[in-house]
Amino acid sequence: MELKKLEVPTTSITEVKKSPMDVFEQARQAGTAVYVFNREKVAGVMLTQEQYENLLQELHSRPEPVEDEIGTVDGLDEFLNVMREALITGATISAKNLDERMVALGFITRKTGFGGVVDMVTELKQTGKIIYQLRKKHDGKNVVAEVIGEQDNQGTMFDKLIIKKIHLKDIQ
Repeated sequence: MELKKLEVPTTSITEVKKSPMDVFEQARQAGTAVYVFNREKVAGVMLTQEQYENLLQELHSRPEPVEDEIGTVDGLDEFLNVMREALITGATISAKNLDERMVALGFITRKTGFGGVVDMVTELKQTGKIIYQLRKKHDGKNVVAEVIGEQDNQGTMFDKLIIKKIHLKDIQ
């Protein structure tokens, strides 16, 4: 596996312990955060107070994201809201847990056989989404849910996913 080259300053936890003010100065001079490593893994990020406050201000001034209208199927708006409460966007979830929640919501499991979770992660990597089919037809149509997301590369477990959006579609 190839390591990513960070285009931001880095330091070690040992250096932070020796002189945290030097690391803050490094962040100030670079105009960006400093990644702090502990045993070759990112342990955290250090920012100056000004950088942190600017990030908060930028976050609060961003407009609320508008949900795509593609995610609505007539008569299933309330069901879609229940799904979005059960599967919080932006949260990290294991593929196994995602499948269990989707089954509890009435979808057909994707964990078939030995490699089910691996297949789910592979599908997500290849297409950017995992598709589930609702067990029962709605108004004579098959309904599928698209769980759009990406693999969480920060964790130690390979099956951790980050959910970005959830859509419902009817198919013929």
